[in-house]
Order: sequence, then structure tokens, then C-alpha cells
Amino acid sequence: MNQSRRYFFISVILVVLSMLLSVRNPLLSQMFGSVTSIILFSGLVNAVLLIISVLMLDRSMNDRDGEFYSAARLWQFVILAVIIYHLISGMRLFGIL
Repeated sequence: MNQSRRYFFISVILVVLSMLLSVRNPLLSQMFGSVTSIILFSGLVNAVLLIISVLMLDRSMNDRDGEFYSAARLWQFVILAVIIYHLISGMRLFGIL
């Protein structure tokens, strides 16, 4: 497996893991009692996961002749949508939206 493919798959796995650790996950509300600890935990973990995912995607896109280059170009918009989803779900949890 070449490097660009490996980095792309790592980025996909990290984004899926970030979606599982969303603020709206009922398991997090059982693990953490207060809303602020849920926001703090999921915010920090999701920020780290998405930053690493963007770095892996950047490394994947360095190989322009790779077979996953076009998928990586689309995947950056998926990461943006995940970031917006996390922001909106956090604001809904606080009652802003």
C-alpha cells in the first residue's frame, strides 16, 4: 500500500471517530455528568482528531499522480462539513440555536 493511500485511509478513520465522539452521542452524556464536561471532552478530542486528519490529508494530497488524489480533494469538503456539524451540535446543546 503506498503512502498516499495509507494517509487517506488514516484521515477517513479519524473523521469517522470524530463523528462517533460528537456532542450528541448519548454515551458521552452517561459517562460525563455535566454539559460543560461533555463539551470540553468532545471539543478537545474532536479538535485533535480533525487537526491530525487534515495533516494526514495534506500528506495524501502531495502525491498528485496517486489514485486517491481526486477523493482527497473531495474529502477536504467532508472534513469542513464535519467541523460545521460539530459547531452546530454544540450550539444546539447550549440552546443557542
